[in-house]
Amino acid sequence: MLRRKIDSEHLSERLIEAAETMLVETQGRRLVLSELAARVGISQSYAHRFFPTKADLVRALAARWFAHVEAGSAEAVGSDLPAAERLELWVLTILRIKRRRYDENPALFDAYLDLAADHMDLVGEHTDRLSADLRSILSELVAPERLDAVLVAVEDATLLFRTPLNISRYRRRATDERATAVVRMIVGHLDSVSASSA
Repeated sequence: MLRRKIDSEHLSERLIEAAETMLVETQGRRLVLSELAARVGISQSYAHRFFPTKADLVRALAARWFAHVEAGSAEAVGSDLPAAERLELWVLTILRIKRRRYDENPALFDAYLDLAADHMDLVGEHTDRLSADLRSILSELVAPERLDAVLVAVEDATLLFRTPLNISRYRRRATDERATAVVRMIVGHLDSVSASSA
């Protein structure tokens, strides 16, 4: 029984890896379960046990892609650092994860971008989770009545360092130094507003 479970997990992983290869080959435009099954050496009907539909396969790919980013985000939120430093850590963590992925395999990174364009519901769920983490940090820096506006402003100001498309297009500008400068400017502004309203 244990052997069968291990084999199942191994086959599921192999199907996902084959799907990533197909994404690169087709620039994110093609995912066919029958072809993936053939690449892995199993029947299409057996492949459907792991991913009954193409939507299930896409959801598994998205979960795999988003999991590390969301874990890094949650770790930054849960840090013992002061809120301002946690904000900086949060932005840098997301930037570093996505930038490293781009540097390791630009073709796969861009293929995922193309795939995401057709599945904005999954992207929306992911960005909502990250936004909730950011809100948690900002709630310690601003008054409740300003939180919504500040959240939007911080998200807008840090788009270069969080959005995969921007990291892909403007890779040379997506640096730790620029991200740190932007976050510190934000924190400085928030501090000055707090001081003037005190």
